[in-house]
Amino acid sequence: MTQSPIIIIGAGLAGVTSFYELAARGMDVVLIDGEAQVAQGASFANGAVLHPSLPDPWNNPGIGWPLLASVLNPLAPMKLHLGQVPKLLGWGASFMRNAAPARHRAITQANYHLAQYSTRQTDVLREALGLQFEASAPGTLKLFHTAKERASALAMAQLLAPHGLVYQALDREALLAREPSLAQAADSLTGALYFPDDRVGNAQVFCQQLLSHAQRLGGELLLGAKVTRLHTQGHRVVGVEVDGEFRRGQVLVSAGVGARAILAPLGINLPVQPAKGYSLTLSTQAMAGPQLAHPLVDPRLHIAVTPLADKIRILGMAEFMGHDRSIEPNRLRLLRQFFERLLPDMAAQLDWQQGEAWAGLRPMSSDGRPFIGAAPLDGLWLNCGHGHLGWTMAVGSARLLADLISGQTPAIEAAPFAFSGRRL
Repeated sequence: MTQSPIIIIGAGLAGVTSFYELAARGMDVVLIDGEAQVAQGASFANGAVLHPSLPDPWNNPGIGWPLLASVLNPLAPMKLHLGQVPKLLGWGASFMRNAAPARHRAITQANYHLAQYSTRQTDVLREALGLQFEASAPGTLKLFHTAKERASALAMAQLLAPHGLVYQALDREALLAREPSLAQAADSLTGALYFPDDRVGNAQVFCQQLLSHAQRLGGELLLGAKVTRLHTQGHRVVGVEVDGEFRRGQVLVSAGVGARAILAPLGINLPVQPAKGYSLTLSTQAMAGPQLAHPLVDPRLHIAVTPLADKIRILGMAEFMGHDRSIEPNRLRLLRQFFERLLPDMAAQLDWQQGEAWAGLRPMSSDGRPFIGAAPLDGLWLNCGHGHLGWTMAVGSARLLADLISGQTPAIEAAPFAFSGRRL
């Protein structure tokens, strides 16, 4: 077991879960973030679903032409902005190279093993610590409109079934029996896949509660503090500079879309780029009649709907436009229109004026896998690049990393997520 302090940069899901897992192993650990509270980035108002059922990277085979065409389509669900093209050339080449069918399948399978492990370990952690973060286990419905969409969804499910994925194919009648609220959908729904092992939970509340447990175990928290430099001696990282003060220790970078800039001065090119997503969160307290029972996913539009305690969250889309977190009204309008077509009776009862709009930046690696484990320099560790799977993979990634740091044998294979040896 390492004896030197471990300094974690970034207090989102990856950072907070790593903070807890390392503190639980008796390590001297410090968590640093520039925000005044934890989970203020991509973890703040995400999809709220732990979904091992959806581990496939977004660079699916055939993505090239639709992504290029999106430059001219302001309403494309996955949109590449023209001004970002020069900045994404290297990352984009890797993104496309890893869209080859064989690579995409292998990465999807690796992601699934981590996502499945992580979801189960989140349940274990919730029960062991008595965490209350609006958790439930309704399972997810992945909707389809056409026979082609059904075939694609089934092919992915069948790929993962030998690895443990449980699913049920529903025709339209069975879908409406499971989720009657869809009976009035304006869009034709021909069926869905039901994934009973998916979970729901409020990621921000989870971070806040887990943070308290980590602090009780001796973890030190520094919020509103900015790391300005990583210090090295030879081939080793020896500490960080925080607001002008040097702190000695090993360093773990869990800074989401900020990780790339932190590592660049060390000569490490981390292939992670921001993909902006949007969410609208609305209260359902005044709603009469049955509530939505399951999270709904429409992969065609990259939009999902999640029931979360006394709220409902509509989220989705992916924009490659750098670190811009501004909220585009047309994108919010698309989320509302999607919900109104899918659930018109519920939509009529919601107070859209009071909806909480948010935009966050998913840290997307170019091959669709997170980076977990040792970095190219001694004394430097990574837990970043989880993309749309940050909540799903959070606890499992932190446990995998803590095992590696402490010299224990991980419960799942670590090699697929290592920085070294990856063809990017």
